[in-house]
Amino acid sequence: MTAPARIRGWCPSLFRPMESGDGWLARIRPERGRLPSALLRKVADAALRHGNGILEITNRGNLQVRGLRPESIAPFTTTMEEAGAAVGEGSRILISPLLGADPSLAPDLLALADEIDRALPESLSAKFGVLLDGGGALPLSGIVLDLVIRWTGADWAVNGKAVARDAIATHIRERATGLARVSERAGHPPKLGRHAGFLLLAPAFGQMRAEALLTLADLAETHGDGALRPTPWKSIALAGVAWDQAPTVLQAAEKRGFITDRNDGRLSLITCAGAPACARGEIATHDAASALAASRRAGDGLLHLSGCVKGCAHPGAAPVTLVGRAGQIDLVRHGKAADTPAFRGLSLAEIPATMQSLPA
Repeated sequence: MTAPARIRGWCPSLFRPMESGDGWLARIRPERGRLPSALLRKVADAALRHGNGILEITNRGNLQVRGLRPESIAPFTTTMEEAGAAVGEGSRILISPLLGADPSLAPDLLALADEIDRALPESLSAKFGVLLDGGGALPLSGIVLDLVIRWTGADWAVNGKAVARDAIATHIRERATGLARVSERAGHPPKLGRHAGFLLLAPAFGQMRAEALLTLADLAETHGDGALRPTPWKSIALAGVAWDQAPTVLQAAEKRGFITDRNDGRLSLITCAGAPACARGEIATHDAASALAASRRAGDGLLHLSGCVKGCAHPGAAPVTLVGRAGQIDLVRHGKAADTPAFRGLSLAEIPATMQSLPA
């Protein structure tokens, strides 16, 4: 195992965990978007034995294990390797979550993903990401990475330009480091709940306990196709659930703390781990977000709550961004976490009235 790194500006992985406020964190990349229930049980057990039992869905559809200790990193990594969790480690591709479960996806999607992985230069930054959107029932609309490959329904586009299917790998091999990043409008996350062929639910603010993950693994095995599929919207898809079984599955997931109601106020908030989980966090973001969510609905304008000025959970601008600063909160209008606040030093109790006073 490579030694744990303390370098900023890179992505942690299974083999290179990163230090955070509650210990070290490691990420498990699904193999082509899919995490089998048998693997998830081993991940949940390892998170309890070697970490603090908290897991997260990242905005690249990875599963993140928190709270590892220096002495538990090596046994955790070994356990995960033996369980088969390292299979997806070498890929940079964020692929359609319903691969293998949605017949309406672009043809030959799995083979194309393999070709793209082989075509990418090894010299690319560890943060370099590829989006491979095969359309279908759960398209990756509104998600943008360094390299964006989308099925348009009749052909393929690479960073917005049409490219023949057989020429995509060569196109990438020759131009990957020089392609202009595509500019797209932000899309809306797909609605939670029951869909034809799959269910979509979300851990509150992207975070769950290992025991809750075990419940989902059981539900996927007994009612679905035996796997969970993390999405870049920090939600989880369960494929293969019969239409008449969906209410039973959603109710069981809701009892474990997952959001299944598309109108839940927590869905209008984006937040990071915050204090004490993150060493940079200056407020307890999850406690604050839960309090604020009580008076909000999913359709309200996006509210970004950041534990510090880094704004990791939402690097872009938001209508309102709340930023933790020494236990208090700064409010930024139509900007990023690092932008100049319109209000400084607010308490959590002052936030609702302050937001109501803002001009439309």
